[in-house]
Amino acid sequence: MIVSEPRKRLTREESKAQTRARLISFGRAHFLRHGLGGAVAEKIAEDAGYSRGALYSNFDGKEELFLAVIHDQKMHHHEAFESILDNTTSTARERLKRFRDAFTEVMTDRDWIILYSEFEAEALRNRRVRASFLKLHRQAILDGTRLVKELSKSPGITLRMKPEEFILAMLSFSLGMAINQKILGDGLSSRCARRLIESLFDKLISAR
Repeated sequence: MIVSEPRKRLTREESKAQTRARLISFGRAHFLRHGLGGAVAEKIAEDAGYSRGALYSNFDGKEELFLAVIHDQKMHHHEAFESILDNTTSTARERLKRFRDAFTEVMTDRDWIILYSEFEAEALRNRRVRASFLKLHRQAILDGTRLVKELSKSPGITLRMKPEEFILAMLSFSLGMAINQKILGDGLSSRCARRLIESLFDKLISAR
């Protein structure tokens, strides 16, 4: 007879973190399906298996939950780029290619583009969301600039503009391209969008 070990009781902090993570996961699914305006906080909580009060004890409302979804995704992206730069055994050319591939993957990720374009659209209408958008956008530029500075330290890599200008140019072009690709569908294939993003990337930074 196999006797299962008693399940470890979660601490208050662990339980809260687990609840937040689950709400963020279900919130992401709802925002992708309904947008920020169409998503209902109570329905998100219900689908996640929690009460309305559980959501509001962790977030001020669906806007703050939406921001948590965006921030969570940005952190995953940042960690992926950090791991590429931390790989000191690869050559400059290999690191640059991996960085470019990761960047292109993010900028052609259908779900991420839907969420980010929803964030931009809401920022145009809602002053409170706009303040959060500006804060996150500025941080993204700062983080991206730091990553590119670190990348360009590798001997043999040539950057044809300032790191902050490179990040701003790539983000602006890639997000616009990705949103157009999402709207146009077959009129602008994913392969074509990837190729255009990679082409601009290669014109602005290269490795010998």
